[in-house]
Amino acid sequence: MSIQQHLELPDSRLFYRIDGSGEPLIFIHGNFNDHHIWDRQADHFAENVQVIRYDLRGYGQSDTPTASFSHVNDLEHLIGYLNLDKVILVGSSMGGGIAIDFALAYPERVRGLVLAAPSVTTQRYPLSMLWKGFINFYQLRLRGSRSAIEAFIQDPYWSYFFPSAQNMAAREQVLQNVRNPNNFCRFPPHLAISTRISTIKRLDELQIPALIIASDRDHPFNLKTADELGRRMPQATSEIIKDCGHLPFIEKAEEFNQTVFTFIQPILRKTSIDILSMEPDRFLG
Repeated sequence: MSIQQHLELPDSRLFYRIDGSGEPLIFIHGNFNDHHIWDRQADHFAENVQVIRYDLRGYGQSDTPTASFSHVNDLEHLIGYLNLDKVILVGSSMGGGIAIDFALAYPERVRGLVLAAPSVTTQRYPLSMLWKGFINFYQLRLRGSRSAIEAFIQDPYWSYFFPSAQNMAAREQVLQNVRNPNNFCRFPPHLAISTRISTIKRLDELQIPALIIASDRDHPFNLKTADELGRRMPQATSEIIKDCGHLPFIEKAEEFNQTVFTFIQPILRKTSIDILSMEPDRFLG
């Protein structure tokens, strides 16, 4: 089963896609990407669970923001519209930060978290990273999307984001996704409202299983963030995937998928037991 359509919000539309059936896994992409960045995960996990991917507001086939909005609220609308009870969230980079904030806002809706090179929405980024982000936005307005995207790709500062030429299939997948102008600086970042309370200070509230996946060739700030999450989240397990950068689920897709599947298996097993205990009459002759 595969469904592709838009969710109509009061002030916007979100594109989403569903593959497979069973317990829901929602995949949340990061900056410069859209739902296609998870293609290899969808192919793998849809054999056993329901894979839900969507384009964040301002990315891919979702609408461009024209006023302030909340990624967490958008995700809550999507989960409610799909009539889902509890979900496992899989987030990459910025998508990991959204997953964390959602779990803090709606802990009763989340069975587990998988965070790949995650960010934290209220953390202070290095000045160099903020400056480079400003340049991306400025270049787009000055030179147009195609030139700005190519400048981003060629900038050595962002090399950690792209797989090396030795892994050409992975590199081409990332380049194709990044070169989609719908994924690059479509709206001023300040329109995306984040929580007013420090997320870092609330991590001990997350009493749910969490898997933190980092990559040894990622930016040092991202590695530091993953380490801090692993130390502060009570039920966190941390893994490092070697010889890849910021998107390990592309560069080492098979290793990433197996690591995630091993993590979610006990959660899915517990879910099945809980359902059986709540609805015994369904299974009685």
